[in-house]
Amino acid sequence: MNFFNKKNLSSNKNQVSDKKVRKGSDIAKLEEKINQEKLEIKESLNEIGRIYYELYRNDSHEKLVPICNLIDESYRIVGLCEKQTFLLQGIQVCPNCQARVSLDSLFCNRCGTKIDALEDDDGSMSSENEGADNKLVKCRECGTSMPGDMVFCTNCGAKIK
Repeated sequence: MNFFNKKNLSSNKNQVSDKKVRKGSDIAKLEEKINQEKLEIKESLNEIGRIYYELYRNDSHEKLVPICNLIDESYRIVGLCEKQTFLLQGIQVCPNCQARVSLDSLFCNRCGTKIDALEDDDGSMSSENEGADNKLVKCRECGTSMPGDMVFCTNCGAKIK
C-alpha cells in the first residue's frame, strides 16, 4: 500500500509541476500580449500627435504654437546637420528625387535633373543608390566614366540606360 501512496504522491507532484509550467507560460503569453497592445497604443498616440501637429501647427491655439515651433526648429536643425554631414561625405541631395549624388555632379544620376547648387530642402531623404554595380560605364555623349548603376550621366545629363 505504501508503494501506491508514493506513486500517487509522485503523480500529484508532476501534475502540480505541469500546472505551474502552463501557468507560467500563460502568464508570459499574456504579458507579451499586454506589451504588444501597449506598443500599439503608443504608436497610435504618436500618429495622432503627428497628424495633430500637421493640422494645427499654424493654428493660433496658445498651447500648441510653442510646441509646434519647437518641432519646426528641430526639423530645421536636423536638416542643417544632414547637409553638413553630406558635405563632409562629398555628396548632395537631388532637389527633385532626393537621391544622393556627388558634389561634383552637374546632373542627378537617378532622375537627370540639373543640379545648380545645394538646394534648401526639409532635410528628409527618401532614396539612396542601393545595389550599385561595381563595374564602370562610359557616357555615350561625353565619355565620363561612372558606376554601372547610373541612369543619367552626372556630367552632361544624358540617359545612360
